[in-house]
Amino acid sequence: MKLENSVINDIRNGVDIVEVISSYLPLTARGKNYFGVCPFHDDHSPSMSVSKEKQIYTCFSCGATGNVFKFLQDYENISFLEAVSKCADMAGISINLSNDFHQRKEKYQDLYDIYEISQKFYQNSMNSAQAKEAKEYLYKRNLDDTVIKEFGIGLSLTSANMLTKLLKTKSFSDKTLLESGLVGEEQNSVELYDLYRNRIMFPLHDVRGRVIAYNGRAFHRETNKYINTKETPIFKKREILYNYHRAKEVARTKKEIIIMEGPMDVIRAYTIGISNVVASLGTAFGSEQAMLVRKLSNHVILCFDGDEAGLKATKSALEEFHKLGIQPQIVRLEDNLDPDEYIQKYGKETFLDKLKNAMNPVEFKEFLLKSNMDMNNSVDMANYANAMIAEIKEMDDEVLQEVSITKLSEETKLSLDFLRSKIGSKENKVESREVEVRKKSRLTKCEKSERNLLFYMLRSTNAIKMYDKKITYMPTDKYRHLAFQITAFFKQYGYIDVADLLTELREDEEANRTIGELSSLTLHEDVNMEELDDYLQNIKEYNEKIQMEKYRHELSNSDNYNRKLELAQKLVSYKIRSEEENARD
Repeated sequence: MKLENSVINDIRNGVDIVEVISSYLPLTARGKNYFGVCPFHDDHSPSMSVSKEKQIYTCFSCGATGNVFKFLQDYENISFLEAVSKCADMAGISINLSNDFHQRKEKYQDLYDIYEISQKFYQNSMNSAQAKEAKEYLYKRNLDDTVIKEFGIGLSLTSANMLTKLLKTKSFSDKTLLESGLVGEEQNSVELYDLYRNRIMFPLHDVRGRVIAYNGRAFHRETNKYINTKETPIFKKREILYNYHRAKEVARTKKEIIIMEGPMDVIRAYTIGISNVVASLGTAFGSEQAMLVRKLSNHVILCFDGDEAGLKATKSALEEFHKLGIQPQIVRLEDNLDPDEYIQKYGKETFLDKLKNAMNPVEFKEFLLKSNMDMNNSVDMANYANAMIAEIKEMDDEVLQEVSITKLSEETKLSLDFLRSKIGSKENKVESREVEVRKKSRLTKCEKSERNLLFYMLRSTNAIKMYDKKITYMPTDKYRHLAFQITAFFKQYGYIDVADLLTELREDEEANRTIGELSSLTLHEDVNMEELDDYLQNIKEYNEKIQMEKYRHELSNSDNYNRKLELAQKLVSYKIRSEEENARD
């Protein structure tokens, strides 16, 4: 069966966009709407408005706009069909999606298929007779068959081209095989070969759970211990986190996410019941990864390796989260151990206690400063106090600021009054985000009329009928395009609803952007017919003016006497009509 638009709209109406979005990020009521930090760009203050009345969201900063389906698509990185299914579950509506909609082939479907085949190949290899040494290695690391299967851990064999031969039987082109990052080519030769050999293969997934790369671990030597797949069209290392697809639901439920460095750390945490954990794969923690984490929770715990590289990774992650207004907690492990080693050495309870007593950023700063200072030395003590004063000045949380001042006073024996005088009062700057982001280039009279008319066409069938009757054409491309879509929707369904229209236009980026622009306007909601007439008249006059300019140009360049006479008559009629209208005004 085909899922009709009426069913899709019933599903959308069966959920409340405010409730859905607030289950992913905090929203605050302000007037008729709700506001939150936009998850679709590097946002620091609430720029996203969610309308309970219209059932849409709009970011005043980046322009992201949509209904509940669009939000789930972009936030979860899922298809429209999957978003509809999620909403149907929330609404308690039973639907059969098995044959609904013609699914377009993914742009890089061949690469996804290659990785799906490779994953099965590596897993089967882990169960072959040749896997004895690799299995013994994993058993010694206290990973059993259940864990190996759960995480899809596989094995690349010593043969130079077993996977390549298998993939070539599936009719993939050599170009695609080389692009995948799993196959290489000998210099001065047409022979292809497997890039991964004799390594334990940890599959890396995208946010939808599709295998897109591997972390290959050597188990028979220490050189080049880990090798990640090279970047490909479907794999960008800074845009993924290991285990994200498994951890996301648990993290949202627990409202907490733990970040580690490598796959073995994550897997070890799973073996002791910690499942809201991801890994950065040893790369410098970037803004893309921080944005992924923010989609799960604002309560973040950083638990990187206990060595200098882990300390550097912690500092890098703190900087990225600070840009997003998130203050993570930090765990530092003794003896230069990574989480996997620490858990095996000290046990589950000790590690859980570490997580429970994680440092906040201020305590972490204190920890770093003290590790390089002699607190019995007056110069070091003064340097420490000055550094902490600078740190406390930057705090936005007044309670945390006061606690930190009190603690610093106790540590340094400096009076509270002295410290407060050095820190000073923090000015509260209240800025209107909406006003700031709406500053745009000045619109012409006609552009403003087009924009305002469209605002009401999204709300009123009378406005649509008036547009269809009086002008049917807007001179600005983006406004003309949206006007066409609105009138087409109205002619087909006999009503207008912006949330339903967004479902219809889910693949029309231009129309979505324009609707976002209109959603940020502060016009009154009630339709005023006189205002609509003014807008229509302004647009009509502009269209006529442009047409007359075309006639004048044609008149001056035409050699056809009859055509010139016709054009001259049109221009005279236009001039007389304009003079009469001006006289009436």
